[in-house]
Amino acid sequence: MTAKTKFLREQTLSGANKSMRTPLPTDWSTADLPYSLPERKALGLKMIMEKMPLFIGEEELIVGTRTFFKPNPGNEDGHDRFEYNLYSGVPYINQKDIQLFGCDQSWVNKTHYTPDFSILLEKGVGGILASAEERKKDPALTQCQREFLSSVIIAYTGLQTLILRYGDYAAELARKAEGEEKARLSEIASVCRKISAQPPETFRESVQLLWFGHLGTILESFEFINYGRLDVILGKYLGDTPREEARQLLECLLLKMYDQADLNTTYLNKYAAQLVVTLGGVLENGENAVNEVSMLFLDAIDSVRLPEPEFNLRINSKNPPEFLERAAKLSISGCNFVSYYNDDLFVESMSKAGLPVEIARQYGFDLCQDINIPGKSDFYVAADISLSHILLDLLNQNMHFSTFDQLFQAYKEKIAANIRESAEKFNQAQEHLMKFREERFDEYFADIREKGLPADWYGRSPMCPLPYLSGLFHGTVENAADMVYESYPIKEKGIMLGTSTEALNSLAAIKKVVYDDKRCTLEDVVKACQENYQGEGQEILRNLLWNAPKWGNDDDYADSIAVDLLEYNLTEISKYKTFSGGQMLAGIHQPHPVPTGERLAATPEGRFAHTPAAVTLTPESGTMKNGPTAALKSASKLNPELIQWNFCVMVNYFASVFKGNDGVKVFQDLLTGYFKRGGLQHQPNILDVNELKLAQIEPEKYKDLIVRLWGVSAHFVDLPRELQDEMIARFSY
Repeated sequence: MTAKTKFLREQTLSGANKSMRTPLPTDWSTADLPYSLPERKALGLKMIMEKMPLFIGEEELIVGTRTFFKPNPGNEDGHDRFEYNLYSGVPYINQKDIQLFGCDQSWVNKTHYTPDFSILLEKGVGGILASAEERKKDPALTQCQREFLSSVIIAYTGLQTLILRYGDYAAELARKAEGEEKARLSEIASVCRKISAQPPETFRESVQLLWFGHLGTILESFEFINYGRLDVILGKYLGDTPREEARQLLECLLLKMYDQADLNTTYLNKYAAQLVVTLGGVLENGENAVNEVSMLFLDAIDSVRLPEPEFNLRINSKNPPEFLERAAKLSISGCNFVSYYNDDLFVESMSKAGLPVEIARQYGFDLCQDINIPGKSDFYVAADISLSHILLDLLNQNMHFSTFDQLFQAYKEKIAANIRESAEKFNQAQEHLMKFREERFDEYFADIREKGLPADWYGRSPMCPLPYLSGLFHGTVENAADMVYESYPIKEKGIMLGTSTEALNSLAAIKKVVYDDKRCTLEDVVKACQENYQGEGQEILRNLLWNAPKWGNDDDYADSIAVDLLEYNLTEISKYKTFSGGQMLAGIHQPHPVPTGERLAATPEGRFAHTPAAVTLTPESGTMKNGPTAALKSASKLNPELIQWNFCVMVNYFASVFKGNDGVKVFQDLLTGYFKRGGLQHQPNILDVNELKLAQIEPEKYKDLIVRLWGVSAHFVDLPRELQDEMIARFSY
């Protein structure tokens, strides 16, 4: 770590930019201006960009930070008293809009998007503005289309103003500075003034414009807008930049990505960025994508060592071996924010699902490890199917199955019906959106007013357009339609299976205890779940169920049930198309183990009500009897061609496993062996459980200890006690 990076890291963690943070003025509004709704939304964003306080920190090379926030008077733990999410920012909805819609949906903003920042870097701000202006000249455009293009022009004029403001501010500071400080600030001013309109030519210009581009997304959408394949995007600009300079710039970029770290805005006791960078894999033509910038990013990660952004590494057979070797060193050293994807298989599974292979090879990641095609798709989320809730519902309705096969078949049919209903419900909402896109507001509502509004827009609403983000998606300017209306080219959506591990373990326990060993009846199990195993004699029953075979131990008794059920469900998902003509993609995912478990009643594998759920297909805490290798073997039994969207096996390793000179090779062999067996993805957590316990007692000594929670990571000592305890419980095998 250079002296500059060390200093900037300390500044980041202390929240040096808090000196310029301020509440968004409450008297700002564009609601009554004589413009269309999307134009008013863009004008509100432009107002923020024109007036937001600026901050250039000491020794910074990459500048720009968000300084407007929503006050949070309930935050009393030493963190800044601001909410990270501004929701709609400057009010832009008026009473006429509310009367027309019958509600105010300006807060509806799904986020979870992955734009393509190469659009901005290749065109420049001026190029995006010129494209929208040129498209607007088409006489065949409808009024709605012209209003959308105007909103894009307004938003990117705002970005241009913000960048120029930073250029002027840096120049003003430079006039008062001397020596190296004057040179630093003058360079910032020069870079900002150039990239305010023109595409970047140097590596520094590209990194700075990329950061301004992302800053624009979090001013409009406020959180959960991801970065995409930054090694591919930035690799074009590396040129003859001295590699130490390039690494320093990437370290500065990573620190900007964490520059709200002192805010406390979520139940994780941390701020709500939780964003993902994708590295590696292959290019659109199928050739290796790992480049010098990929390796420089890994070096920068090693230097900065912060839990965000997450780094998702696409590991392809065409990648140079040093890519995985360098990443393995990071993982075994405690960088529990790096995850690994079997790139060969994910590309193959998406292409077999109908995506052109050239498109499949472009995938990056959204929050929570969801796959997306940056700037070309929004796979998230058509439906979330909770397997455990469906199982409990079935058992509460019918406890009289004479054989396990009868129960299993009834359960499959109930899940299939849930998938079908969920797909139909999503398509109905999608149909409303598409109809809305094609008609004027008044014409649309005249048609559906008597039928009522859609109950669920799936996180999207015509009342919450995204003109700025739309400029970073392909097809939006060409089709003259906001991305809310799916104007991007890839129409696929994802359906994910949740609370899977609990359902799989419950089925195995029921089969073993009720039908094979006949130690009790199904009615006894259901009653015990309803009473949370607190009834007379139910502790003995709970022990029988809990000690039955469990998923994640390479035990075919449990694994065969799991593979049968999951492959059936994944196949069911693949039967459905979206209203827009895309394929429903199948995934398995369960984030938020503590709040998810709090909402889940006792389950038949012996799990008490309201206790944490397992992360996706990770073994339940206390059930992984045969070690991490067995857990990975269980996961690799699934047919990878059936999974195209998200998937996770998170295994918690004792750090002692990798101590010694062969630790890197041990980790590499473990991962490559899993991938060769057909494994798709792995999120390792490599920790010393004793350190976790000590960190609860003396947190000041372990402030840099990083843990992976699910698709997100955090400093362990920042987490609330219940999440810390859940993390420690994962090591009770």
